[in-house]
Amino acid sequence: MNLRIFVLAVLITLPAVSWSETLQQAWATAIQFDQRIAAVEAERDAANHNVRSAKASRYPRVDLLGSFTQLDSAPRFVFGDSFVSPKIFADDNFVNAGVQVELPLFTSGLIPNQISAAKSVADASQAQLEAVRQDILLDVALNYISVLRASSAVSVAQSSVKTLASHADDAKNQFEFGAVPKNDYLAASVSLANSQQRKLQAANQLDLAHAAYNRLLGRPLADSVALDPDLPTDTLVDEKNLNNLTQLALQNRQELSGLSARAEALRNKSTAERASSRPQLALTGGYNFMENEVLDRNEFWAVGVTLKWNLFDGGQTRQRAAASELDSIAVQHRLTDLKSRIELQVRQAWLDCSESANRKTVAESAVQQAVENLQVARDRYAAGAGTNTEVLDAEELHVQTLNNRDNARFDEAFAKLRLTRAIGAL
Repeated sequence: MNLRIFVLAVLITLPAVSWSETLQQAWATAIQFDQRIAAVEAERDAANHNVRSAKASRYPRVDLLGSFTQLDSAPRFVFGDSFVSPKIFADDNFVNAGVQVELPLFTSGLIPNQISAAKSVADASQAQLEAVRQDILLDVALNYISVLRASSAVSVAQSSVKTLASHADDAKNQFEFGAVPKNDYLAASVSLANSQQRKLQAANQLDLAHAAYNRLLGRPLADSVALDPDLPTDTLVDEKNLNNLTQLALQNRQELSGLSARAEALRNKSTAERASSRPQLALTGGYNFMENEVLDRNEFWAVGVTLKWNLFDGGQTRQRAAASELDSIAVQHRLTDLKSRIELQVRQAWLDCSESANRKTVAESAVQQAVENLQVARDRYAAGAGTNTEVLDAEELHVQTLNNRDNARFDEAFAKLRLTRAIGAL
């Protein structure tokens, strides 16, 4: 047999394989394309550049200086009444150029505190990056589950339409045979129409869920979506004790680390502001060229020590230092508030996990009962022993229990993800 024909025959006999995106794959794609990550990474890199800039202020600074000056008339040296020198500058202009080197020797703590402030800002930026990463993972997971929830709602609606269509046919046949009144058929038709409307609404919600999910992954909103329904939420949170989970959250949440680092940065900034008004000692040196006609040379080398001490600036430095200190206090208040909000987030997610798990157990058992109840109602109606209302009510209960089961299952997954995010472990 020809090899190409053999391979084609094997491929034809193989079952079709449909590709479904997992939550981990969705996370990886979102982290790669989400603009929030890119923005915070840029801020982190900027903060690291500021750290290097602050450290560089400890090293020598070299400045190249140069100027050209045109005078209306060059001055002369006059010694008493007997001697007047030639013009100091030829053609009434001169060139001045040089290189100046300055090395800080003592800054009263200005440079060390500037470096510490920059490092704290960089630490805060890194903490923010991790917090944003976890927020993105949570957003993607919640939208992932929203797609699954909407898809399940569509399936339930389609099943309800199929059931009610079958019952409407039964009611129509029995009405035509004179076994039931016309309003049985009319009521069944109205219920079918209502179910079809719910199906259309569910399909619309599914399309919106697809669009929201695609946006997070950087894809065209109209792209098709196929997701793996198996959610790896069983391994998210192992600890069941609320107090332990709360302590984990207070230890792990990067938002707390970020605020602490920002408060520290503002304290260091305040200290640096105060240091800037204290003695600043630097070693200076350089080379200078000054074009002239009367001095014995045009080139000069110099070395020296400069002292700068701001004795009075109208209180500007003191006010800036006080402002930074108060900003640090404000961040500390926000930190305290955030701790209490994190504790509440953990408690709420923990309670939601317990509640949704219990709801799921009850709902799964109710689905089996609703299926049996619907079958009994339809059999009784077919045998003439039951009423049309019993069938419609049974189908309504069936749809409600299916939705309750799906909602409980997805709510449990939601709660586990939120709890994992609340303790900073997503």
